[in-house]
Amino acid sequence: MDIVIGKNLFDEIRKFLSENIEENIFLITDENVRKYYLDKILQCLSDFKVNVYTLTPGEESKSLDIVKDIYSELIEVNCDRNTIIISFGGGVVGDISGFVASTYLRGVDYIQIPTTLLSQVDSSIGGKVGVDFKGYKNMIGSFYFPLATFIDIELLKSLDTRDITSGVGEVLKYGIIYDYDFLKYVYSNIDSIYNFDDEVLETIVKKSVSIKNRIVSQDKRDKGIRKILNFGHTIGHGIESFYDFKRYNHGEAVILGMIYESFISKEIGLIEEEYFNEIFSVLSKLVDPVIFNIKEVDGILKNMSYDKKNKKDKIVFVLPTDRGEVQIFDNIEKDLIKKTLSGDWIWK
Repeated sequence: MDIVIGKNLFDEIRKFLSENIEENIFLITDENVRKYYLDKILQCLSDFKVNVYTLTPGEESKSLDIVKDIYSELIEVNCDRNTIIISFGGGVVGDISGFVASTYLRGVDYIQIPTTLLSQVDSSIGGKVGVDFKGYKNMIGSFYFPLATFIDIELLKSLDTRDITSGVGEVLKYGIIYDYDFLKYVYSNIDSIYNFDDEVLETIVKKSVSIKNRIVSQDKRDKGIRKILNFGHTIGHGIESFYDFKRYNHGEAVILGMIYESFISKEIGLIEEEYFNEIFSVLSKLVDPVIFNIKEVDGILKNMSYDKKNKKDKIVFVLPTDRGEVQIFDNIEKDLIKKTLSGDWIWK
């Protein structure tokens, strides 16, 4: 799989497509990306027959109902196995495009053009595709790798602050789980990221993609080391699902998850308080930590119990054990999880 990272990549996309496909393209995007970039992408694809399907932005679109609607559209416009699907959007667009590509006619080719920082550093890399089901995150899906991924940092400049924050959380995750020096680089350049500094953006995207690729190449099917990429996601997905994907976006929920899971790590003696305070100081500036009430704690815990990473009814966590290192645990007491979510330690 080719991964191209740079600025203003539309000419490279056109060249790649002219060398790899015959004519039919089915482009999946969302309303936000369509507003900013549809004319540009269609100009890039002017040599091909292109059909465009537009999603409503947000996690609610990542459903089987939308998948079925896309299947119907693919059939209606006579898309065959020579069709290539292009995902042009953020994580939701990428997940649903990849899932459709993996299942339509038992699999057609697709490429990723991620347009958010979160999708550029995470969801467009690694081949995980899928949809949510009955309120649970990514319950139905597969592993299906694109022909190529084109990461154009110029596309980030239409994002708002909240979208950038969502991506910065995943970037910081790579530093916590794998490379402490990278963690320090990112939080020392936070202002430059929010100010769309090209050099800093390209550096953090390239480093994040490199780390994720290194991990995924060792474990494409998520059976071993790849699980460390789920740091922050156990509690994060629980929070995201509890609020029906409306209060927090994915990146914000993962940032909260990393805060709470780091606290668990400190409480059981895996990391010292100094390192926990360092993590907390960085992440809490991105998203305000929350003291959840009893109802919220119970609901979040219930959602966590359905996490696909769990085994034998045990909730699986990825927890920091040192600077730039994490390990996987399935023996965390539920009382500690409840204390973590509902305790007053946050403001001490």
